[in-house]
Amino acid sequence: MEVVRQGSTFDVCVIGSGPAGGFMAKELTEAGAKVLLLEAGAEVPPDQFAAHRWPYEFPLRGTHAERQGKFYPDAIAKHIAFKGDAVSVDRIRVLGGRSTHWNAVCLRFAEDDFREGSIHGLEPDWPLTYQEIAPLYSYVERIIGLVGTREHLAALPDGEFYGPPPKMRCAETLTRKAGRALGIPVIPVRKAMLHRRSAPGRLPCHFCGHCMQGCEVGAIFTSTNTLLPLARATGNLTLRTNALVRRIETNTEGRATGVTFVDRTTREDHTVSARIVVVSCGAVESPRLLLNSAATRFPNGLANSSDLVGRYLTGHAIAQFHGYVKPLMGHPPRNEDGATDHAIIPRFRAIKAGRGYVGGFGAQLQYASRDYPHHARHLPGYGAAFKKRVRELQPALMQMGGYAKVLARRENRVTVDPAQQDQHSIPIPRVDFTWCDNDRALWTDMRATLEEIYHVTGTELLIRDEQPTGFASHETGTCRMGTDPKASVLNPFCQSHDIPNLFVVDGSAFVTFPEKNPTLTIMALAVRAARYITEARRTGDL
Repeated sequence: MEVVRQGSTFDVCVIGSGPAGGFMAKELTEAGAKVLLLEAGAEVPPDQFAAHRWPYEFPLRGTHAERQGKFYPDAIAKHIAFKGDAVSVDRIRVLGGRSTHWNAVCLRFAEDDFREGSIHGLEPDWPLTYQEIAPLYSYVERIIGLVGTREHLAALPDGEFYGPPPKMRCAETLTRKAGRALGIPVIPVRKAMLHRRSAPGRLPCHFCGHCMQGCEVGAIFTSTNTLLPLARATGNLTLRTNALVRRIETNTEGRATGVTFVDRTTREDHTVSARIVVVSCGAVESPRLLLNSAATRFPNGLANSSDLVGRYLTGHAIAQFHGYVKPLMGHPPRNEDGATDHAIIPRFRAIKAGRGYVGGFGAQLQYASRDYPHHARHLPGYGAAFKKRVRELQPALMQMGGYAKVLARRENRVTVDPAQQDQHSIPIPRVDFTWCDNDRALWTDMRATLEEIYHVTGTELLIRDEQPTGFASHETGTCRMGTDPKASVLNPFCQSHDIPNLFVVDGSAFVTFPEKNPTLTIMALAVRAARYITEARRTGDL
């Protein structure tokens, strides 16, 4: 934690240190701006990660709370309300944000993903094109280090890959063979990881299979091992951890003047001044902060003259499968941990394919941890015979998760509840969400299509989702961008229509959300916004 001198005024205050906030800090400091980066969580160094501890070292055998509790302090999971269909959201609170324990799959959106309104008319087009964002994708990919193979797919554009990813393992190879018979492409994964190479502060992947529990050697790209060191090297960054922003301050002229945050360790409030404020807290916490910052001039919350802050919440509809390849049952255990998933299934049907819905789906293979016998609780019996069956199935795992598009709809939203507050006396977020008919039809077709792979490979399908779940930590859309201030919160550069020196740079800005992982696009939008801010500061417009 760095001390913020009383009376200091920063050029930019960035709230949130994940991939978006990290890129904002890097780009702006390198351009000469004095940046204050506020992170609500603590810094958890890699030597405090629990990824390499065996399940038997934990009292409860390595639950989410046991392995990742340091990333989610303040009992944060309890301080949220849900209404509607069952979904979950990720509100991580640690330096580095979600990049601290992510799967690092980075997929470019395709040209059609930015123009879904023109294709099916149920959602608007983005106010930018693939051609505009493609150079930014390339820039980000070169910084984070991306593995992949050139496949020349219209639905999944190739990126700037420095080399191929790890080879497919047995189950993934069988899936690719089955996919060929079914007309379903299975290609090598595209991931922000170091494979057979190093970088400053980062070592190559050693295939422990714990990417999503925190990479202790830095093989997986994170904001903390790549972006923040570059920002710090400029001498223009001030970082304050455990700084939970309570509200964004504004003046009578309708401009942001800084923020008030509570120090989570001392419980004291502090107010800091900044000429520009950037909110990069994620698609739930960003609208929460804007709504909790209501003022006399902005009684409905900041940037909310359109009444769209928090609306159009979307994410991914998930269908998971756990099957067991019969020829592999009973084989001696072998190390197939790898780097979680080594293969993906890209979208292979048109967005409007005449199947009773619009949108598409993809899938990722073998990202479940092999430390845990996922099948054990689903097997009948007990005693020696039960244990024998658990051991027989363990080496034969074929796991898959399908990710389907969800329509962005006005009624799906994030609000705040002043009557319910967290332990820092901040009104908690409330998520109202229901699946629509299109979501369910797409999810049902995705599940049936992917299940065919298990039948073709002769795999015993033991676990299958019976209802859609969401959102796989892929929440987007709650402060959408656009050119019309009445129909959007932000302009195409993530700048508030209402408050010119306020920016929201994260998945909140998405207009629509395809089946692809969002983080690469979030980072590209962050670079775009940072360059816009830099030019506006140069010309005196900000």
